[in-house]
Amino acid sequence: MGLVLDEQRENDHSQEIDGVTFLAGDDLKHFDGFKIDYTNSFLRKGFVVSPKGMPASSC
Repeated sequence: MGLVLDEQRENDHSQEIDGVTFLAGDDLKHFDGFKIDYTNSFLRKGFVVSPKGMPASSC
């Protein structure tokens, strides 16, 4: 699963939060939402998208 910049397609679901529009493809409809977070650490810098209710992966 990843975060990409894309144009909206006919079957996409959209939601606007604080002026930012998020699109989710129809194949993600079985998830109960997503958590979008920003991290700035030694190993990772950027946005992290994870399904709600699922633990974050770690090494």
